Amino acid sequence: MHFWKIILFILTLFVFSCGTGSNLKSITSGDVNLYLKETPKAEDHPNAGADLLLSYAYVQIFADGTSVFRQLDRYKIFSERGQRRASVSIPYREGYQQVKILFANTIKPDGRIVPLDVKDVHDSSKYEGFQFYTDNKQKSFTMPAVENGCVIEYAYEVRNIKPLFRFDFYTTFFCQNIIPMEEDILEVVLPVNIDLKYKKFNTSLNPLVIQDTDKKRYIFVNTRQKEIIPEPRMPFLTDRDTFPQISIWTLGSWEAISRWYISLVKEQMRFDGELEAFTRQLVKDKKTDEEKIKTIFNFVSQKIRYVAVLIGPYTHKPHPAGEIFKKRYGDCKDKTTLLLTMLKIAGIEGLPVLVPTNGESFDESTPSLEVFNHVIAAVPSGNKYYWLDATNEVAAFNSAPFTHSTMVFVINSDGSYRFMKTPQLEDNKDFTNLEMKSDISKEGDANVDLTFTFSGKAAELSRYFYKYLSPEQRKTQFEKRGIEVKELNFSSFTDTGEPFVINLKGIYKNMAQKLDENTMVLTNTVHLDSYRDITSAKERKYPISFRTSFNSKEKYIYTFPAGFKIKKLPSAFASERPFKRRTEKYSFHDSTFEISVETKELEYKIKLEKLDDFKKDASGLQEHEASLRNIFFEKK
Repeated sequence: MHFWKIILFILTLFVFSCGTGSNLKSITSGDVNLYLKETPKAEDHPNAGADLLLSYAYVQIFADGTSVFRQLDRYKIFSERGQRRASVSIPYREGYQQVKILFANTIKPDGRIVPLDVKDVHDSSKYEGFQFYTDNKQKSFTMPAVENGCVIEYAYEVRNIKPLFRFDFYTTFFCQNIIPMEEDILEVVLPVNIDLKYKKFNTSLNPLVIQDTDKKRYIFVNTRQKEIIPEPRMPFLTDRDTFPQISIWTLGSWEAISRWYISLVKEQMRFDGELEAFTRQLVKDKKTDEEKIKTIFNFVSQKIRYVAVLIGPYTHKPHPAGEIFKKRYGDCKDKTTLLLTMLKIAGIEGLPVLVPTNGESFDESTPSLEVFNHVIAAVPSGNKYYWLDATNEVAAFNSAPFTHSTMVFVINSDGSYRFMKTPQLEDNKDFTNLEMKSDISKEGDANVDLTFTFSGKAAELSRYFYKYLSPEQRKTQFEKRGIEVKELNFSSFTDTGEPFVINLKGIYKNMAQKLDENTMVLTNTVHLDSYRDITSAKERKYPISFRTSFNSKEKYIYTFPAGFKIKKLPSAFASERPFKRRTEKYSFHDSTFEISVETKELEYKIKLEKLDDFKKDASGLQEHEASLRNIFFEKK
């Protein structure tokens, strides 16, 4: 019966599409009480706060490259958790897109209809605090009279009247989501000379294709899908090996993008005498290209303020290099363009690099400008590249631009392109190091001397975080950990080529617990991820996904009062798994207990068929963790 309902719906779409009427229809035009009676109940989806009854998206690209997008969403609200679906924001670009709300209604459980009042629709900047630098707006509203058991529906239209890159459409049709779905429909209408390309992952779903005289229609229909219930350390929803989805796009090649974008950049790399003179003065004492690149990069990354400038054509087109230099601010494409221009003045060629929004699911076979959201620069040098993210004011020169190796789109000066992977993190270059010396008194309190060292890519987050805190706020960060701060020093916030070092001296009360005059105990001294969040669940539906980390070294030195000895020295521990390497070493000499730990987490996915083996391995880790929970020291 349900199958025939879907066929009827598709035929209805076809009939409406061929006429002049709207494809989006409110249930208020029919028998709402009958509709409510047939909708799922809360007990049908006990883990869901709401049910997506219908999502219908309509996209049409016209022969002149303009387009229209219409969206209808209809939810049944089960609980307070689902009521967040009643708050709606529709993003658009002022002057480039036109938005119209077609209808919005709340249908209460008793069948009463409460329409959205037009006075409750508000226009605002999408980026609060940056409204002077962007024409990205949003229409926002919240549905009225929402209560458990009601149905909410809203439909709107967005017209793209001034497209920046014509005939480029890209989307991902997710066949499952974190909310149950009854019907999810996507209709794409294209001029007859443009084909819609699509690539399926873990689904057999195919579109219905209807060809008219001057257009082609592709209709994807997905029905009755249970929600994805999140699990600890599961893959992202964009993981194509795990979750069913379809990539959909229109462009036939990447060349159109590379030639279009390099023309925009070259046009804006014009420079005047002021910028040229400044650049030459900046690098006049630098002997090598590497010194020049580093000096120019540090200037652009640290002295040109990052502001997301998304006004008019400048969502993708950078501002002129001279203008960026004078104003001393810009976004990623602006800062990259200024960097490339200054390198050119210094006689060094750099290349723009487009970075995908989701590097893990980036697919070289699906060309679209829509997949990118960031721009950096690359400078070829012999058999290596300098990767320069000038947006990042705390970036270490020539460190890996990202914490994960990412496939990027490098554009050559002649408009050709290549795909390249950015470098991996290097353990001897991108690492964290903690050394803590604790001189423990007879009462168990300790004078502590801590040194945190963050190197390479690992230094960026800490350097940025502490840079924008006041001295008192920096001190508070350690007081929250229970340390009475006596002395706190930071290395340079601007010399990003050097490790970022924090040195702290202070008092930690009850570092060791005094049981009696002759006995002390250290509790939870060794921190170990033993995966209890995974092993505690009896069942699991999705793979375990591990992320790579910086190489981490920790050394803890505890000096006890004279005469204290360790009751039982922990054994050395070493574990090497595809997802983690860890070593622990312990020693005790002359009242001093020393712990050395080194850990490196690796990107890895454990499939369900290997889950039992993983749990068995994790059980061993948990036993090891328990054995370290309390370490006793006795006075002999």
